[in-house]
Amino acid sequence: MKLHLIVADEFRHFANKPGVMPYSMLLEHLRHGRLDALRGATLVAGQGLGEMEIDHAYCLGMSLGLLPEFECWRTWHNQGRADYSLSHKHRSENVLISRPRRLADDRFEADLLINARNELMLDHLTGMHVQGMVLTEACRQMFIATTEAHCLSADAPPKRYFVINEMNMRFLEFAFPLPATIRYQLLERRQPRANRVQITADMAVWQNGREVAGMAVKFGVFDGAQLAPRETQLADAALAQCLDDTVAHFASLGRVVELPAPLEASQPMAAMA
Repeated sequence: MKLHLIVADEFRHFANKPGVMPYSMLLEHLRHGRLDALRGATLVAGQGLGEMEIDHAYCLGMSLGLLPEFECWRTWHNQGRADYSLSHKHRSENVLISRPRRLADDRFEADLLINARNELMLDHLTGMHVQGMVLTEACRQMFIATTEAHCLSADAPPKRYFVINEMNMRFLEFAFPLPATIRYQLLERRQPRANRVQITADMAVWQNGREVAGMAVKFGVFDGAQLAPRETQLADAALAQCLDDTVAHFASLGRVVELPAPLEASQPMAAMA
């Protein structure tokens, strides 16, 4: 059977290659009954497609009797995306990874699952490769999701802050809109206080049997109820200094402005991811 990898139209330069087909072309064949172009082929959903697109094409194919052609359709999408509790993303299209899988006590893995409607895919797409910022965000989601799923105790606070201390990205080769996995290595986990966990980890993005990018990270997980008031204090101090500096700047230009009345009390923000 001839193999067709179906990718989002946003990867149009890559989609022109033999063995690759843009999603819009697949839909045209299905909707206009041009089934000869698909019969006998093995169709596989690739990068850039969301669950809606994947399900829509599959249902169309089934209704047209293309069961053999769509038998392997979900080969690269058989792992569900990490949900909000793991990724800290409200919109599913902005989630770039599957739910992390445990390989060993200190090693984990997740699939790279790009949606073309992702916030980082809406602008600046050049060439055929996956943009570096997409891989950076995927690694960031990986350490959050892995920590949430596998590295916190049962009595962890319900609202948590992830605070990054160091985050160093490395790029070794171009990554393309093909299957890829992120491998997570937990290097150190410390709990200096009851309300704080410190983690050092390394991640590697693997494609076609080799590392194409990676991230080394150090971060802390804090009790949001205790850290939020401190963040509010720092925000108030930063705002006060900015206002003072702005008033002084205008004064140097001969313009007199007054500071706003101080707030009675700042309310702590809800914990953020």
